[in-house]
Amino acid sequence: MYFDIGIGGYAWDYNFFYDTKNSEYSQWRGWQWIRTELLIALPYLIMDHRYASQFDGPWSWITLNGYTSPLLSDENPETYPILYPSLHTDKISADFMRQGNVELRLEHFSSMDSVPGFIGHQTERLASDGSLPWIDNNLRDFDLMGFSYSLLSNIATAGLNLIHTFIPARDLEEFYFLPEEFIEFWSYWLKWTDEHVEEIRNSIPFNTEQDWSLMKSNGIDGFLFLFNPNYKQMNRTILFDGKLNVKNPQQQGYWLLKEIYPQERFIQLIEYNQTNQFLLDGQSVTVYQLIFIPIIDQPILVGISGQAFVTNKNTVIINGVYGEAGTQTNNPMFIILPNQELISKVLLNGQEQRFQQNNEIISLLDSLSFLGLYLPRSAEILNNTIMISDILLRQLSERQLEYPIQWTEKELNDASWLGPHRLLLFIYIQNPNDQWNITAQVNNNPIIVHKAYNTRDHYEQNRFVGFYLDLTNIVNQSNVNYYLSLNMPPLSPEQFQGLFLENIERIFVEV
Repeated sequence: MYFDIGIGGYAWDYNFFYDTKNSEYSQWRGWQWIRTELLIALPYLIMDHRYASQFDGPWSWITLNGYTSPLLSDENPETYPILYPSLHTDKISADFMRQGNVELRLEHFSSMDSVPGFIGHQTERLASDGSLPWIDNNLRDFDLMGFSYSLLSNIATAGLNLIHTFIPARDLEEFYFLPEEFIEFWSYWLKWTDEHVEEIRNSIPFNTEQDWSLMKSNGIDGFLFLFNPNYKQMNRTILFDGKLNVKNPQQQGYWLLKEIYPQERFIQLIEYNQTNQFLLDGQSVTVYQLIFIPIIDQPILVGISGQAFVTNKNTVIINGVYGEAGTQTNNPMFIILPNQELISKVLLNGQEQRFQQNNEIISLLDSLSFLGLYLPRSAEILNNTIMISDILLRQLSERQLEYPIQWTEKELNDASWLGPHRLLLFIYIQNPNDQWNITAQVNNNPIIVHKAYNTRDHYEQNRFVGFYLDLTNIVNQSNVNYYLSLNMPPLSPEQFQGLFLENIERIFVEV
C-alpha cells in the first residue's frame, strides 16, 4: 500500500496518555514500539511527531526518522503569544517558531534533523467563544508580504524539515494569481536547502539568539541569517569568531562578505575576530554569505551592486550599478582584478570615475548617491508627516496588477495581512488595549482607525496586535506632505514606539 500510493511519511497526534489505568511512561513506551515497528517495515518513512513530543527529548525524535512538534506548542494563532507585534500573521508565527527552535538547539542539544519548521501560518481553529467558525474551507488567508520572512526563518532554523502549514490553494483566485516571480523565489530557496545541507546541519543561533549562522565545516564558507523582528531599524554588531562556527583561514586568498537577500552585492573583505556593523530594516530578514576565494578568475566588484569587467584597452567597465533610493555608499568600493594589469580608465554606468590602483585592487575614490526618497522596509514616519515616492506608488500598483484578487471589504477588515497592494500605517504601542478609542486625521480629514488581530475573530484581547490606518486611497500623491494627527489615551513613557508604513519592499534605483 505504501509503495503503491507513494506515501512518504505519517503524522500522528493525540495518540496516548489518556489511559488512566496505566502509567504515562508505559503508554509512551508502547507508542514508541509501534513507531519502531513501522520504521522497521518501512525504513524510509518520515515521522511528523505531535502531541507534546517536544518533551520526549531529542534521542526519541532522531531515532524515529522525524522531527518534534512544530512551535513546541499548539500551532493555532489563538493559542500562542504575540512576541513581536506585526500586521502580518506569518511574521508573528515565524518569530514564535524561531524562539522554539533556539530552545531545541541550545537547551535540548537537538540535531537539525529533528528541529521542525512551520512555513506560513495556520488559520485559527476556534473562535473566542470556543466555537468552530470556519465552515468555509475555501477561505482566502495567504500572507503574501509576510511569507518570505517566514520561509527564510524556517530555512535558517529548521532547514531540514520545511513543513508548509499553509499554501495558497484554498481559493481559485488566490491559487491562480500567485505571481510567477513569487513562485520562483519560493522554489529557489527550497532548492537552496538541498544544495546546502552541510551548512544547515551546522546551523546555530548567536547574538542573543536573534540570528543564525550556517557554516560549512571548514569554518570559512557559509551564511548568516540576520533577523530584526522589531519595527524600528536596528544596528547589529557581530564579531566574526568561533561563536559563529567561523575559523581563521589558513591559506592565501580573499575572504568576502556578500549580501544575497534582499539585495545581491559583495559588501567588504573580512577577517577573523573582526567586528562588523549591520543596519537591519524593521520586520526584516537579511541573508549574507561568507565566501573564501583563493584564486580570482574574473573581476569582483565590492561595495555596490553591479558587474565589472576589463576591456582589452585596460579599461574597467562597471555596469548595472544600483542601490536603495535615498542612500549613499558608505563602505569602500573597489574591484579585485585577476591580475595586476595596469588600468587606465574606469567607467561606471557610462560615467568616468576617479580611482586609485594598488596592485590588483582598483579603489573608487568618490562615493555614490542614489536619488529618491528613502523608504526602507517598515519605514518609520517622523514628526507625524507622511511622504511617499512615485516609485513606491508604482510598486504598490504593480503588485495589485500582478496579484489581482478582488478582495471584499470584510476580508480586508478581518485580516491586516491580506490586500498586499495596500499602504498601511501601524501605530506601534506596547501593550495596547483593544478597548481604547483612538481617532486619527490626515490633513484635518477624519480617517478610520482599524484594529489588527492575529486572528479573524476580533473579540479577544490576547489576540490583539494594535491599531493601524489604511492610507491606500488617502496618501496617493508622491512627494507631497500629508500631516497625521492622532488622539490617543494617556500612555506610559516609552509605550508609544512610533508610526511605520507597511507593505514596502526595498526600492532600488540606478545611479
